[in-house]
Amino acid sequence: MSIRKFLFTVAIIALGGFRTLACAGQTLNGSWLTEDGSSRVAFQTCGAQECGRIVWLRESSDPLTGKAWRDKFNPDDALKERALIGLAIVSDIKRTARNRWEGALYNPLDGKTYSGALSFLAEDRLQLVGCAMAGLFCQTELWTRAAP
Repeated sequence: MSIRKFLFTVAIIALGGFRTLACAGQTLNGSWLTEDGSSRVAFQTCGAQECGRIVWLRESSDPLTGKAWRDKFNPDDALKERALIGLAIVSDIKRTARNRWEGALYNPLDGKTYSGALSFLAEDRLQLVGCAMAGLFCQTELWTRAAP
């Protein structure tokens, strides 16, 4: 390997390290756009812990009813009429490492809660991994920090 190629490789590795350090110690606070762009979730303090609440939906109303979206797939009949805007879909968040949190991820599209992990890939990119059946089936989604 030439010295030039070696120095270039070292520079790339160093820049990658600085990028990792730049997002080290980040907080979840703020608004995040889901991967498909259909909603925004804002992380905030909810009692003694942090949670992520839906704060915006691209489609504000259910085309079948013409009314604001409700938690209609919730298995608890008493909760089926609660609005999706303001609903905490990420809860019981606990930091498990410098840039990693674990908690519960609620999916209003199927009314189920999954165990999940959140971690920074970059300053403005958050990876969510939700798992069912003790981690046998997992799905990953990437969220982007929304502009203020």
